[in-house]
Amino acid sequence: MGSFRRGRRDAQPRWVSAWFCVDAVLALAPPLYWAFDGIKTPVLGVPIVVLYFIAVATCTALSIVAAYLSEAFRGEID
Repeated sequence: MGSFRRGRRDAQPRWVSAWFCVDAVLALAPPLYWAFDGIKTPVLGVPIVVLYFIAVATCTALSIVAAYLSEAFRGEID
């Protein structure tokens, strides 16, 4: 049976971990939502808070893809 512990050599690269932390801060920090919600001027006909949510979702999705590609490049995914 395999172990769920990863050695230091098999750890996720630091830039991927940092990207996940940035995603968490952007997605979970209510003051950022409130700051963007105060601006009522639409950008391209869309409220800026909607663009903010789309940007956060895109950034989060890209970080997951980057983590997958990082593991695939190192041969950790069969």
